[in-house]
Amino acid sequence: MATLVAVCVGSVKQDPKEPREEGLLDRGWGLLGDVHAGTGRRPVSLLRREDVAKREKEVGFALPPGCLAENLVIDGLPELLPEGTLLRFPSGAVLQVTERGKRPEEPHSYSYRGECLLPTVGYFLTVLEGGAVRPGDEVTWALPEGGPRPGEAGP
Repeated sequence: MATLVAVCVGSVKQDPKEPREEGLLDRGWGLLGDVHAGTGRRPVSLLRREDVAKREKEVGFALPPGCLAENLVIDGLPELLPEGTLLRFPSGAVLQVTERGKRPEEPHSYSYRGECLLPTVGYFLTVLEGGAVRPGDEVTWALPEGGPRPGEAGP
């Protein structure tokens, strides 16, 4: 079991996202009000709290929710979530992992004090079922059939 730590929304690219008390995931679209909603296979971005905490320790300063352009911060997820992994929220919302990090040829120009984690350890997801999500929500995950378990390398 994992816990949703933060839900963040931004309406302008190149600006940090702002934490919210609640977000609404819209099926096939993304997080309502966010600039990346409706952008194909990757409308929702996610960072694991563990990766953020590790980087905070390395750089010696806080990385507040949303400052790295992420929509969701979740604590307690495995380090590696294979493509196809499903994340389920109490409201019935379901997200599916579509990609880990960004492709090497894809530019990523946003950073917070020179830091950016989405290109390397972030996840991108689509919304299979909509619903409200709130910090404190328990999050469960299900692996794609036949895929590697979290933390295992794929074929």
